[in-house]
Amino acid sequence: MKLRQKKIDQRISPRKPLKTRIIFEDEFGEEFLYFLSTNISLSGLFIESNIKFVPGTKMFLKFSLHENEAPIQVTGEITRMTDPKRTRGRPNKNRKMGIGIRFLGLSTSDIKRIEHFVRA
Repeated sequence: MKLRQKKIDQRISPRKPLKTRIIFEDEFGEEFLYFLSTNISLSGLFIESNIKFVPGTKMFLKFSLHENEAPIQVTGEITRMTDPKRTRGRPNKNRKMGIGIRFLGLSTSDIKRIEHFVRA
C-alpha cells in the first residue's frame, strides 16, 4: 500500500512541457553545468542527461520559464534517474535518459510563477 500511495503522490502535481536551459551552480553562484529540461511541475522538473547522479544529491539550480524574465533560483534534489535501456521488460524508445529533480524551498513568488506557467 505504501508503494502505491507513493506512486499516486508523485503525480499529484500536473506537469507541463518546458524546454529551457537548467543551469547548475556551485555554492558561490558560479555556473558549472547545464542541461535541457523536458517538463516541469510545482514539485520539480525532469532534465535530459546522460551523466549519472546519485539520488539524494542536492544542487543549486537556475532557470527561466520565459525569455526576458527573471530566473528562478532554487535548491533541487536528485530523486531518480531514467535510462531507456534499463527498464523492466523491453527497452522503451519513448523514454528519455535523464534525471528527476525535486524542488526544495521554493519562494512563495516562485511557487506562484510555476503554478501560473503550468496551468496556462
